[in-house]
Amino acid sequence: MNPPTNWTPGLAVLAVGVIAAVLFLLTQRRKGAPSASRDDVLEDLERRYQSRIEQLKELAADKHTLAPERYEAERSRLEQEAVAALRARDEHLKARDKAPAPSTPAPAPTGLLSPQFKGALWGGGIVLFFGVLGYTLVSEQHPRGENEAATGRVPPGAMGSADAQQQGAPQMDSELQQAWEKLQKNPADLESASIVSHELIRNQMYEEAERVTLRALAVDPFNVELRVHQGVLLAVRGDESGARRELLRLADTYPDAQEGLLFLGALAMKQGDKAAALESFERFAVEVPSSMHPPPLLAAIQQLRAELGR
Repeated sequence: MNPPTNWTPGLAVLAVGVIAAVLFLLTQRRKGAPSASRDDVLEDLERRYQSRIEQLKELAADKHTLAPERYEAERSRLEQEAVAALRARDEHLKARDKAPAPSTPAPAPTGLLSPQFKGALWGGGIVLFFGVLGYTLVSEQHPRGENEAATGRVPPGAMGSADAQQQGAPQMDSELQQAWEKLQKNPADLESASIVSHELIRNQMYEEAERVTLRALAVDPFNVELRVHQGVLLAVRGDESGARRELLRLADTYPDAQEGLLFLGALAMKQGDKAAALESFERFAVEVPSSMHPPPLLAAIQQLRAELGR
């Protein structure tokens, strides 16, 4: 009669083998997965930028305690330092992208607005500039009453009545509707505020656009996208010189404010300054990737060049 088989050593070896195989698979999976390597330089630049933004907010809160000259000087200094950090960040990201690296997805840069969000705004919403241009040109031909002064302001009736706004509400596309709902739930959602502000301006609902823009700027007074919208609303309200100064300052200072160049060109065309309009449009065409150009931009540049004999 054969002695009973002792399975204990075999089971022990099998268990050890299974454990070793599992550990090997886990190790290989971790090796194959893209590692989220820290970028200390990028983190430092982000911290530097956010620090300057916080200082700018504190400065805005203390504005009433400072002399106007000191406030402007301090604001200019902090803005320049914030912009320097942004530009250094962009240069670092470009250099990192050009460097040879394994074929792993590059981490999405963080900043004022994500590239996908900017693409959506420039690819679709930016056409509001042509609507603003057309409206401002037409508004100059609006008949004035006997008691109305020729101030250059858009007549209140042309701003859009409540009935017109109610009729425009159902026409909002799904993206705008989603942004509007997000903004209602979270007034501090600046990306949603930017989308809503874009579309309200495009639909000539200026009073509501101003309300949304100002409320969002109360959360972050230095949000570049919203400050561009505020500059556009200045022009709509009649302060065209103030709008041009603000939009030009934003475009010269912040890398993310090139959208303001389109509105600068629109204002220049409205004022009959075709040379200034061409300069703004050409600068936008150079500084912004061609994939983000609004379709009529090239035609506008060619027409202005022909009219100016260039």
